[in-house]
Amino acid sequence: MIKVQSEFLQINDRSIHVRVFNPESKTSIVCWHGLARNCFDFDPIAQVLAQNYRVVCPDTLGRGLSQWAQSPAYEYHYGAYAETAVAICDHFQMDTLDWIGTSMGGNIGVILAAGPMKGRIRSLVINDVGPEIPPKTLERILEYTTGDQPEFDTFMELNNYLMELYDAMGGRSKEEWFQMTMQSARRTSKGKFTVLFDPQIVQMPDDNTPIPDLWEVFEAVTCPILLLHGSLSDLLTDEIVKKMLAIKPEMQVVDIPDCGHAPGLHKRHHMEPVLKFISEQPCG
Repeated sequence: MIKVQSEFLQINDRSIHVRVFNPESKTSIVCWHGLARNCFDFDPIAQVLAQNYRVVCPDTLGRGLSQWAQSPAYEYHYGAYAETAVAICDHFQMDTLDWIGTSMGGNIGVILAAGPMKGRIRSLVINDVGPEIPPKTLERILEYTTGDQPEFDTFMELNNYLMELYDAMGGRSKEEWFQMTMQSARRTSKGKFTVLFDPQIVQMPDDNTPIPDLWEVFEAVTCPILLLHGSLSDLLTDEIVKKMLAIKPEMQVVDIPDCGHAPGLHKRHHMEPVLKFISEQPCG
């Protein structure tokens, strides 16, 4: 039986929830979730990886069981997330680690591997994200992450909403959807069911906040990279993959068939390329 525990770390005066599998192991992997998701998404693959590694799965500020920001404009951005990630890795004394990041979590890994954790991140798994987001896809994401959050009278209404919203992540059984909904639900002050993230997590930059050039950051990464590409993804298009390969021809790319954004890493054929890639890395 794999030991799993939760810790709540105080980082920059905020409570950050971290789910840790096989906490006694000294060889570590960090798994970082997508924009509006949470650490429980990694439970299936973490259970497999934890046979050989300590697997650390944080909830980003404003998601899951982590505290919400008090100043969203200053706390919900890549720079703050990267700072939190460094603090988490320092807390768990990770001199070297592998990084698995889905969507937003993949770009956080790129930023860290190119800068503050260059040399500490020995390999990087980027799950269905690139250095840019197509405009139409950005519109789709903003539609469900900004403004009023949906509210439902019953748990099963929320379950059906999430089934439609995240169908592209790969099929799930009825029981798996139920479990995902349990890990994605909260009650509002009115007693309704809604999603488990702060409605202010997306902060649009103004004229005084330059958008970072993630292409330049991506180019600065030197560790081995595995890029998972949902074959039907509208976020990581074929054109973006080709541009990434032109910059890093040594990067491994695996297409996940019949899957959009982003592969859920809950199916065996999602996991296998990741398990193989991680196992091929030299011990650090």
